[in-house]
Amino acid sequence: MRLFVRIFLGIFALAVIGLAIFLVPPHLQTQGIKPDLPTEQALRNLMTAEDGPIAVHYVLTASQSVRGRQLAHTTFLVEWANGNLFAIDAGMDETGAADFAELMNRISGGGEAQFFGTLGAQLGSELERVKGIGFTHLHIDHTQGVTAFCSDRGAGTDLLQTNDQRDEHNFNTVEGAEIVTKSCLSRGTLQGREILTNDAFPGLGLIALGGHTPGSTLFAVGLKDHLWLFSGDTTNTKTDLVNNRGKGFVYSGLFVPENTGRTENLRLWLTGLDTNADIDVIVSHDLEALLATGMPKFSR
Repeated sequence: MRLFVRIFLGIFALAVIGLAIFLVPPHLQTQGIKPDLPTEQALRNLMTAEDGPIAVHYVLTASQSVRGRQLAHTTFLVEWANGNLFAIDAGMDETGAADFAELMNRISGGGEAQFFGTLGAQLGSELERVKGIGFTHLHIDHTQGVTAFCSDRGAGTDLLQTNDQRDEHNFNTVEGAEIVTKSCLSRGTLQGREILTNDAFPGLGLIALGGHTPGSTLFAVGLKDHLWLFSGDTTNTKTDLVNNRGKGFVYSGLFVPENTGRTENLRLWLTGLDTNADIDVIVSHDLEALLATGMPKFSR
């Protein structure tokens, strides 16, 4: 019996050591990424950009019931008067959505995925108007749909990425990074510091966040009368954001190596911005909160 206990404890110790060796490097990586955040006024300056965007729409590619809420896989489309569109995140194709739903079912007891169509299928001929694309982060549920996008769209779309998102990866983002790198997207240029911009898309800003992943990015869209902030997966729900509630040790410590101190700072910062009547913070997967904002669904 004592021998069995010793063997068990030895195996357990080796497993703990192996897990630590696997998890410590990505945790140290995320701990080291804490870019400076812009002021509210700097964000509001996007609303005064000449020839800035005129509308923001959403496209729901898939959803899944998880613990009483609808987990959405959404692409957001920014529109300009000249007809150009910029896509934020790419969702997944039907197979990807089903695989992700199965994973969530094992983890959280979620239901089957409802698939509504890829971005190309839903936009049809309007897909040619998508001149740029960016990703809030490179997890597979935000990037996998770009393969179908490229099959439908072909060349002609610029990718806007922060340096951290382009260069810093961990075991949860490397697959998404490879999909994006091998895609049809052409790398666009950015200028600025806390808020990165591209002249082809006035009123659109990228802000490096860190926290959830090394390359997590906030997309800020300044309409003339409203500022939209697309926060990715900094939180899972809008309620978690406003109540400053993290994702728990198992998720942030084991499944996704987050910088929890950074994500808390981001929650507080975003909540402060969201208290303004003309600012909405959008949490990527929270369908109920998205619909409550009144953002229109894209229609062709």
